[in-house]
Amino acid sequence: MENQAQATIVEQQYLWAVGLDTEAFPPESRIGDRYRVLSSQIVVDTDAFTLPELPLEFQTYVVSYLKLSQLSLHLPRPYSLLLLGSELNLSEIFLLENVPIDRHGNLCPTLEEAWVAAPALRQINLLWQVLNLWQPLAEQNMTRTLIDPRLVRVDGMWVRLLELQADVVAVQLVQLGDIWLQWRDMAKPEIAEPIAEFFYGLARGEYDINKAIAYLDQLTLKVMQDQPLTVRIASASDVGMQREHNEDACYPDAKRQKRAEQAEGLRDRLAIVCDGLGGHDGGEIASSLAIKTLEQQLKTLLNHAETDPDFSAQGFMAQLEMVVRVVNNQIVAINDQQQRQAQQRMGTTLVMAVMPRPHGKPSNEIYVVHVGDSRLYCVSRQNLRQVTLDDDVATRETTLGYNFYAYSSQRIDGGALIQALGTRGSDMLVPRVQRFFIDEDCLLLLCSDGLSDFDRVEQIYDDYLLPILTEDRALDRSCQALIDKANELNGHDNITVTLMRCRFAPPDPNEDMVSESDLPTSIDSPQVEPDTEGIYANHQDLADAIAIASPVNTEIPEEIENNISNNFNTDISNDISDIDSAKTELAVTKQTNKAFIIILVLVALVLGSGLAAMQFPQAKDWVRQNLPTSVKKLMTR
Repeated sequence: MENQAQATIVEQQYLWAVGLDTEAFPPESRIGDRYRVLSSQIVVDTDAFTLPELPLEFQTYVVSYLKLSQLSLHLPRPYSLLLLGSELNLSEIFLLENVPIDRHGNLCPTLEEAWVAAPALRQINLLWQVLNLWQPLAEQNMTRTLIDPRLVRVDGMWVRLLELQADVVAVQLVQLGDIWLQWRDMAKPEIAEPIAEFFYGLARGEYDINKAIAYLDQLTLKVMQDQPLTVRIASASDVGMQREHNEDACYPDAKRQKRAEQAEGLRDRLAIVCDGLGGHDGGEIASSLAIKTLEQQLKTLLNHAETDPDFSAQGFMAQLEMVVRVVNNQIVAINDQQQRQAQQRMGTTLVMAVMPRPHGKPSNEIYVVHVGDSRLYCVSRQNLRQVTLDDDVATRETTLGYNFYAYSSQRIDGGALIQALGTRGSDMLVPRVQRFFIDEDCLLLLCSDGLSDFDRVEQIYDDYLLPILTEDRALDRSCQALIDKANELNGHDNITVTLMRCRFAPPDPNEDMVSESDLPTSIDSPQVEPDTEGIYANHQDLADAIAIASPVNTEIPEEIENNISNNFNTDISNDISDIDSAKTELAVTKQTNKAFIIILVLVALVLGSGLAAMQFPQAKDWVRQNLPTSVKKLMTR
């Protein structure tokens, strides 16, 4: 009952009413019997558990909103379309959700208001975000929005649009330069000269959109030379309350949380969560293989980024996409080799955050790679923003412009994944690579749907996520607290979380002095004590698949592609060594109990009553945790 009560807690959602006659609908009035006007065009839905109203058909501009809703960090999403009045005097009110309205129901400040008060790094970041919105808005003939000062708002470190305006006439980039040129005297001293030069050049038409973005990229790197940025990462994984096996995997490994145990080239720069699909005999393999392959390839890729004089953001994003296709091909090869079909094909979701150091210099840019429905959230003191969009049927139907999300999500198959790594060839895979800059202390949360289902992340923001920033809570303990809360609220699936805390401050020498005894020990991972027979068999399958796998339509450097095979046998040996060490440590403490259980099991087998023996809780638990797969199968026949 407690969980059900918590499930009904919904934070007040503010909507923006486009086309609302504010004189006809003053504050506290109602639009129909459902929507209450708070102020101006801000309304709330008083019946949030009922589907919003929609006409049978909607205009072309609504379709543009739907297609652009894939830019969920910055753009609003259609919520409802109301037709009021008689047929001869019909008025249309278009309600938008995901709008720049703060938690108190107030409009966020305009770009100009926020830019004047912002520090140098954020001033660059806000301009950079506007420029990156130019091309997608131009494709929908909506760039006029960006030159309307009333519509471009700032929520924390994010630029967000209040509504969209269609281009009546062609809009040029120089118009944006003319507006920004008026702000040149308000730039912070450390960037005043280069920003003024940029504004003048933009107003004179010296930049196209790509050159303008590249200029701000370089300016950001220059400012970052004097900005200390400390990143720390922790992770944890749990089988959940209902599953027998944990098919999730993550990086850093949930069992190795000490920074000294992580590869130096990846330390504090890489976070990954994978949620395996295809059952115990497939999902675990797919997610583990994805983590191992990504770890090996990114060692080379990040090292190359530090030394490459021609490093570019677009080139790095393309390389990340290629790496994902390599992982996909390896899992596909195993599926094909084992003749797995349809739902039997194993696969995995992927959400990954990468922080390169271009030219060996510190950077505040984050690259996010995403396939499936594992998510990445950005947590700040002002807000919680979901960075990724699920690769499911409901999202696809919405972003294709077919229907509003509220209706698409009600489909029976609305939550079904449309893609995952390993389920089909790389020519059909569309991984999404996003890039953004951070300019304040924040927390990146990567998680599987064991935590994110039913909007749990939004519900626990105040009590579990925000305090990590405001109270500087330990990351390892915070990971375990999130898992415990997910088990309390959900518990229906495996749960994996990875936290990446970014602080604009020098490293704290005390935060890395963590002993093994301080780390959580209740993590339930399938890799803690797997059976040796299964490990050898699985690794042989993986090695065979890697030998025959080849990337589709990719041009990954040979050194990257060969790195997996060169390191694979070492990884296998390390895994087996870990298993042997773990079993040696457990042997003494379990010896008496083990002898008793083995005798009990063998006697039961001899008497032909294996199933009866399995009714003893002690025997059942021990068999599940310790016996090889072959014996477990024999016991359950």
